[in-house]
Amino acid sequence: MAKLVDMATVVVVLLALSGTGMKLLESFEWRFMFFPTTSVDLTLGDLGASYEDVYFSTEDGEKLNGWFVPAPAGDDSRPDQTILWFHGNGGNLSHRAPDVLWMNRRLKANVFIFDYRGYGRSTGSPTEEGVYRDSRAALEYLRSRGDVDPRGVVFLGRSLGTAVAVELATSNAEDTSPAGLILISPFTNTKDMARVHNRLNPFRFLVPNRFNSLERIPASRGPLLVVHGDRDRTVPLRQAQTPFAAAAEPKTFYLWQGADHNSDLGIGNQQLWDELGRFMASLPGPEN
Repeated sequence: MAKLVDMATVVVVLLALSGTGMKLLESFEWRFMFFPTTSVDLTLGDLGASYEDVYFSTEDGEKLNGWFVPAPAGDDSRPDQTILWFHGNGGNLSHRAPDVLWMNRRLKANVFIFDYRGYGRSTGSPTEEGVYRDSRAALEYLRSRGDVDPRGVVFLGRSLGTAVAVELATSNAEDTSPAGLILISPFTNTKDMARVHNRLNPFRFLVPNRFNSLERIPASRGPLLVVHGDRDRTVPLRQAQTPFAAAAEPKTFYLWQGADHNSDLGIGNQQLWDELGRFMASLPGPEN
């Protein structure tokens, strides 16, 4: 039996190292990287919020769905600031509806969240390059709106979305730098995450080095806020500290007490909201 297992291991390794094997490996990679759902079970309208359900197109022809929530009225409202939200790898935008509403009401800013290709009502199938194209299309859509100040767009990424936000903020595309960058539960790259979660798997070294925020983040310019839960077992704290250390100033690290990887942003997180509020207030206004 041991010899059969050893022979099987050799065959798998040789297959993985071949061209065909690498394509198969990539196919399995996306199957285990993205977990989209297509059913939108909750909308902001169900929560009593005023919002726009919008569609926009990517450069390669996919049609993406998003929600635009205008800043609430009031003397402390910040319609000059818009949070562009890049969500994680599971579910769809409907699973973030309560948190989106909290973000809108607590920070008094516009919020725009959208679904990557293959998620919710967006067409296509997700890939790394595909979600990067989606992020560019979302930013382009926001900047096409007459009620959005393009100088006040803040990128907010959570989990896998942190890598999407970092890539857009540091890409060579013309003028994609945000007014500020908020990363909630970031990680270095997929290769490092594979080492964390598959220490006994002999094939972990074959995982491609995808979503490499560690490599990209030194090129980021502008204010950075990293938020990480002290009870996050999905992405260890070190995974967030490493790219933070590599980033340029100005930057702030906030350790979210009592939070795990998927903790809600809402009730009971006053210190978190205070930190987010301070960060947003610190960003240069349009007059600057």
